[in-house]
Amino acid sequence: MAAAIAAAEAGLRPLVIDENPQAGGQIYRQAPAALHGGQPPARRTPEARGATLFGRFQRQDRIELLTETSVWGLFGPRRLAITCGDSSRMIEAQHLVLATGAYEYLPPFPGWTLPGVMTPGGAQSLVKTMHVLPGRRALVAGTGPFLLVVAMLLHQAGMEVAGLVEMAPARDEVRALPGLLAQPGLLWEGLRYRTRLRRAGIPIYRGHVLLEARGEGEVREALFAPCNGDGYPDRSLARVARVDTICAGYGFVPRAQLAQLAGCKLRLDEARGGWVPEVGEQLQTSVPGVWVAGDGAGVAGALAAELQGTLVGLAVARQLGALDAGRWQALRKPLARRLARLGRFRAALDRLYRLRPGLVSLATADTLVCRCEELTRAEVEAGIAAGGIDLRTLKVITRLGMGPCQGRMCWPAAARLVAARTGKSVEDAGPLSIRPPVRPVSLQSLCELTPPAADVGLVAPQRDNGGAL
Repeated sequence: MAAAIAAAEAGLRPLVIDENPQAGGQIYRQAPAALHGGQPPARRTPEARGATLFGRFQRQDRIELLTETSVWGLFGPRRLAITCGDSSRMIEAQHLVLATGAYEYLPPFPGWTLPGVMTPGGAQSLVKTMHVLPGRRALVAGTGPFLLVVAMLLHQAGMEVAGLVEMAPARDEVRALPGLLAQPGLLWEGLRYRTRLRRAGIPIYRGHVLLEARGEGEVREALFAPCNGDGYPDRSLARVARVDTICAGYGFVPRAQLAQLAGCKLRLDEARGGWVPEVGEQLQTSVPGVWVAGDGAGVAGALAAELQGTLVGLAVARQLGALDAGRWQALRKPLARRLARLGRFRAALDRLYRLRPGLVSLATADTLVCRCEELTRAEVEAGIAAGGIDLRTLKVITRLGMGPCQGRMCWPAAARLVAARTGKSVEDAGPLSIRPPVRPVSLQSLCELTPPAADVGLVAPQRDNGGAL
């Protein structure tokens, strides 16, 4: 949204493609009109920030929006295959901004496939978007500040929250404090969430890790225990919580698949979630005319995503001649300063809530690692022993990553298993191997695929400088 607003305000006519029924993404997701409460959000909250951005987006008449539309392939760096329902077509852009976001990481552990186990974002979506409670009594577990938000949301929606299990120990929070003070407002926001949970009687178990989900056909219990600084649990001190819902998440993984299909160079940045496109100062990739913004460029949160989107929208407008050099510099410099401050804060946050090696120890031999192909840890490790010391080879030996998700769910865990078994790095395991379609698409829509029209370019007629975004 931010990239489109900036480009439109500069005089361009950007096209925005969104999978959702309305713009807003994951953080600022809009509820269906029939379920909208009608009450304005409280001031100085993420909801208020989202409402402001969404309002600016809606009021901008230069923006064309395609909703419930998916990009399932890139053929060439800026030629997109899109589908809406069972209808597909190709469009080509002069400039392409990939704002693909991220998905949640849940490492495999015994019972993680039981009904009732979900990611915090899944629970948030049920409550915020559809006003549906995922259960009656929940345990929220994993690592990261997002757990605080979801635990409070579930409590306010009427669920009983048995506790919040946070892997990061309290002493690490003290060490991270100098970096977190780079954004005192965000730090204070996190402290407010923690205070509200404490007042609600919801215990926070810092320095603990979720071990197991138990139940026959659905979740009935959650087992968790204290862990050391590397995340290895002390199972002798394990405790049990009676729950019907487990919301477990260990941060986010950037969605870099479309950038891969565009031919962009990638690099591994574990602190920011995984493989990300290499970018220049204005977030341009190694492929001319392809840009990235938001968590798809490395997980950094909603505030950074908005600033990055604005920066990219302005940079595209500058390249197309819609902004002169003076105006471009005047708009760019404050954005760069704010992003630098957020970067210092985010670096401290990433160190605090980093993925720890002990997570690899949670899965037992018969725990599924690849859910699509139903491969257990024992089968994956047998493939590693047979020569699958990188993900491409392991995929051939075991079929890991050949299911509908193309390895998005199992890559982080499989790469860490390879590193643990071979003594090599996660980077040595390599990125996913991606090919279109990157999401399921019907045969009918493939048959109806049409090439881009000769006049598909979206232009800004008042400046005649063109360009689709």
